[in-house]
Amino acid sequence: MDDLKKGIVGVTRAITKGSGTLIKTTKLTLNLSSEEAKLNNMYTEIGKKVHEIYSYGGSLGEFFDTKYQEILAQQRKIEDIKSALDIAKGAITCPKCGKSSPRTTIYCPKCGDTIGEAPETTPTVVGEYTQHQVQAPHLEPNQAPAIPPEMPKTKVCNVCNSTNADTDRFCLSCGRIL
Repeated sequence: MDDLKKGIVGVTRAITKGSGTLIKTTKLTLNLSSEEAKLNNMYTEIGKKVHEIYSYGGSLGEFFDTKYQEILAQQRKIEDIKSALDIAKGAITCPKCGKSSPRTTIYCPKCGDTIGEAPETTPTVVGEYTQHQVQAPHLEPNQAPAIPPEMPKTKVCNVCNSTNADTDRFCLSCGRIL
């Protein structure tokens, strides 16, 4: 019986020691990750400062000059790909907040910033009628009017009377708050 008791005590001590080691290594690993993140943030701050120097026309030598030109080329490639993606989707992305909207949008529905050019004046189509030429359909006597399918919920701008999505905060046509 004493042997069993000694065995259990030994196993318990080993487990306690092992869990203590696990806790210590976990704390050290978390501490290491935290310190590495701080170092990466420092690198990022240095990179931002170098970028600021170049954006104001400064120079830090040939190595940095070359790297900065590579960064500018990479940024142009990214913008070209974003533009191609927007065209493929029939959308335009707000440069201020990143919200994607239809290409006909002049103002961002999320932040209100100008994102497009004023479209040519074409009437807005509502169902099979235009916004400016809504006519009552001709009905035969005793004929009930057809019930149109449910339209998505929209907001009408108080300033320009444009129709906007229910979720938009700013008018797509004039940029006013809805």
